[in-house]
Amino acid sequence: MVTEALNRPERHVRALGVILAGGASRRYGSDKALAVLNGAPLLQWVVTRARPQVDSLAISGAARRGFALPVIADGVKNAGPLSALCSILGWAEREGFPLVATFSCDTPFIPSGVVSSLRQALEDYDCAVAGRGGAVHPTFALWDVRARGKVETAFATGVRSLHDAIAYVNSTLVDFSTCRHGPGGDPFFNINSLEDMDVARAWLGEAARPYEGRGFS
Repeated sequence: MVTEALNRPERHVRALGVILAGGASRRYGSDKALAVLNGAPLLQWVVTRARPQVDSLAISGAARRGFALPVIADGVKNAGPLSALCSILGWAEREGFPLVATFSCDTPFIPSGVVSSLRQALEDYDCAVAGRGGAVHPTFALWDVRARGKVETAFATGVRSLHDAIAYVNSTLVDFSTCRHGPGGDPFFNINSLEDMDVARAWLGEAARPYEGRGFS
């Protein structure tokens, strides 16, 4: 009986993927989710990388023309990313998703297996968070929706950043140091400014090789 149980395939736990796209893009100067890299908006890069990793995909923030994805609006406007996470977890719970995987809209080179690695680490934790070389990347995390109450408590006490909210939950850090896809070998390289966009374009060799799809593999 024990052997049969061990050999039985694990039940798949459905995960909602949510692309965080509610920022003001002040440093970039325009909506960076729609900024074009190698022939495609940054948001499309993230959609392409994230969609195969989750059961359904949504956008947090505001709708973007050309993207037919559900939109999860912030319950409290202009209150930072933790407000967005509260709304996301509530939306996922109502839609029957036990897990939520979050992605940032300005990181076009994310690992194709980031969610599977976070799943393996989640176990009984409230969330599994991506890290690399000692840096924590709280926008890339897998959340158990049952942590919603703790996250809402953190928000009610004045916490606004995802990084600070981690202290309110039982979390584990997953190291992606061996993944070296992206500028400087950083798969979580994010584009906050025009200078960052230049770095990404240089890494892709865009000037010499207009649209070859590198980075979508």
